Amino acid sequence: MLNRFKLVFAGLIVAGTACARPNVIVFMADDFGSGCVNAYGAPEELVKTPNLNRLAESGMRFTNANTPASICSPTRYALLTGRYAWRGPLPFGVVNVFDPMVVETDRLTLPKYMKSLGYATAQIGKWHLGYGDRTPAVFTEKLTPGPNDIGFDYHFGLPQNLDDMLRVWIENDGVYGLRSKKTSPYAKSFYGGAYLGFDAPQRAREEASEFLTQKAVDWLEARDESEPFFLYFASPATHHPIVPSERMRGKSNCGAYGDFIQDLDWSVGRIVQALEEKGTMDNTIILFTADNGSDIPKDAARPEGQAIAAGLSPNSDYRGDKHTIYEGGGRVPLMVRWDGKVKAGAVSDHMVSVADVFATVADLVNGKLVNVPEAEDSSSFALTLLGKQQAPRKPMVGTNAAGLQAIRSANWKYTDGVFPEAAPAGLRKAFKKEAVPALYDLEKDPGEENNVIDQHPEVVQQLQKILDSYREGSGSGG
Repeated sequence: MLNRFKLVFAGLIVAGTACARPNVIVFMADDFGSGCVNAYGAPEELVKTPNLNRLAESGMRFTNANTPASICSPTRYALLTGRYAWRGPLPFGVVNVFDPMVVETDRLTLPKYMKSLGYATAQIGKWHLGYGDRTPAVFTEKLTPGPNDIGFDYHFGLPQNLDDMLRVWIENDGVYGLRSKKTSPYAKSFYGGAYLGFDAPQRAREEASEFLTQKAVDWLEARDESEPFFLYFASPATHHPIVPSERMRGKSNCGAYGDFIQDLDWSVGRIVQALEEKGTMDNTIILFTADNGSDIPKDAARPEGQAIAAGLSPNSDYRGDKHTIYEGGGRVPLMVRWDGKVKAGAVSDHMVSVADVFATVADLVNGKLVNVPEAEDSSSFALTLLGKQQAPRKPMVGTNAAGLQAIRSANWKYTDGVFPEAAPAGLRKAFKKEAVPALYDLEKDPGEENNVIDQHPEVVQQLQKILDSYREGSGSGG
């Protein structure tokens, strides 16, 4: 075993860069199932994703990529920390608009780790992890702790969702362009409440994707080529409200939702273009994924419903959607491009979690296998990316909006249907139908139609034991 490890270790060093550490961009889409991309089966006659397709053609596409939660904040927390959010700040639900930051400032994070290696770091786009240390957060004052306190040199953020009641941007530790502490509430957001009316530039929803993309491009263009960079870019698309840009309006054949998907694709292409123009594409790793599957509304008149009626399957053929414990909530696209290192056009069925990004990036930028014990639920898939043999991932956990947990191990998926103790009554009621012990064989039944829990008691016993060990503190990474 030791000799085999040495051989693999050496292979990773050869695959790494000898002269300069690679740049890294993690691009995260919002509420974006794999069925939204042509490379994953979205019909080109309905929606066109040429830039995402190019990522797949130029690198590796994963067919078994999963999020650690079927909602925004817990997945984003796990991305930055390599740790499941239910271990600490988020046993259920998401971060609300006025909640304090949930990423612990004394914890090692991916941006902190990258800074320790000499990287310039930035987070641009959707944040949804809170600001400050008070409840409610006071947005007319300095917002600290925030992204700058967990390793990002620069932050330009969308605080929560595209049409949250704040309707402003955050730059570093304060409201972008804030002129005074005056507020004058006006109109109503998509979610029903009035905008707070800060004395600062107000977001234009249809222009937000392009605006944030340009902020990312500006930051990339300003980089000194002697210093490697790490950019975490989080697009607001395709989270509701569905507000495609004028550039894309009417350009798809499945309505506004398809147009919004094409806005997201355009953003990917614009960032790649900036790298090519700067001449840094060859030494840049681009990783594209999403925070959870698409949101499928019950109201068929909404843009997502219209797209489905036209023939689009945003979450492919998986059961459920965002918020749920089912595969439609957690299966997402994952594509990684690194020219000359990751084989073009490669496809992998290796089981991965978005929580694995931390360990994977650490291995790739070091050019060798490293251990980051603080990222306890992050398991590197660097060997898979570099075409090396890799053992299957340890069983991993995914959660729904109410904190119900499911454990995945090879073809098996099991949930004991137990809510976290602190889960409020409203969430328990909303997800009562999912709080049922269940076992699915995803190889035979990817749509989770047949609960076979009574047929495989030995599998249930084994997975329950592993799940209990994770709950007691054992990490699922390594």
